[in-house]
Amino acid sequence: MVTQKHSVTMLPPAEDRDHTMAEEIEAKVRVDDPESVRRRLESLAGPGDGPALETNRLFDDARRTLSASGSALRLRVEQMGGKITRTLLTFKGPRTASRLKRRPEFETSVSDSDAMTAVLTGLGYSEIFLYEKRRTTWQVPPCEVVLDELPGLGWFAEVEGPSEDDVLRILAEVGLAQQPLIHDTYIGLLVADLKARGMDPTVAVFA
Repeated sequence: MVTQKHSVTMLPPAEDRDHTMAEEIEAKVRVDDPESVRRRLESLAGPGDGPALETNRLFDDARRTLSASGSALRLRVEQMGGKITRTLLTFKGPRTASRLKRRPEFETSVSDSDAMTAVLTGLGYSEIFLYEKRRTTWQVPPCEVVLDELPGLGWFAEVEGPSEDDVLRILAEVGLAQQPLIHDTYIGLLVADLKARGMDPTVAVFA
């Protein structure tokens, strides 16, 4: 309850937001040939933005209240060329029943990740999972398409947009409509992979 309230009220005025949406509508698929997908995206939308190295930290309280409800609280730091380009605080609510991944999402930029961590700690949250990701982003109106590399898992593409029909149409334009949709989160995939390999299930970073 506390997290959801703060995630909503922290949002800046609409004209100052660099990326905020009330609902996430997304399709995720595994990518077997990332260079082919990259070329297709470049033909549709030109050079992508990135690759950016993301450091994602998930927070929850001692009773894992957010995880139990299907929600998530994430602090993300993005870097390009070794320099921090932005830091984002994101709250995601429980999923709704749908053929694609749909859930409430509230996101805002923060200027200081250490200060934000202190705020979250003061509210009773602590870090429960850390993972890295390499991401390149393209705008293929009306959707955003990303090509992601994850430690130990390889490559994935995500298409996010204003409606399920838009997302599925752009997924087809990118040439990925025949790939099975993945409904699990990156966190779920990473944790399962780490456990299967007998590794620490709270950290997934590039070697």
